Amino acid sequence: MAVGIGKNKLVHINQFSIKGEPGTGFEERGNKGPFECGNCEYFKNNSCGQKDMMEKSKRPKLPNGRVKVDADDCCEYIERVGKE
Repeated sequence: MAVGIGKNKLVHINQFSIKGEPGTGFEERGNKGPFECGNCEYFKNNSCGQKDMMEKSKRPKLPNGRVKVDADDCCEYIERVGKE
């Protein structure tokens, strides 16, 4: 997989090196710092509303389509709201 960074530059990512759920990188964690769902703008009421997580995750979903997660969990789509 190639990801664009800047103008016309691609970085190739080895998808097999990404830990966690395929397609999202979701991992159940435990109090390991600010890289966690509880510190993400998509986290609300123990669920994730990030578009790709809602489409790709195999985790249980709420009736509104949000993905059930805990505050200490994490994925590749985190948008931190607190201290990095």
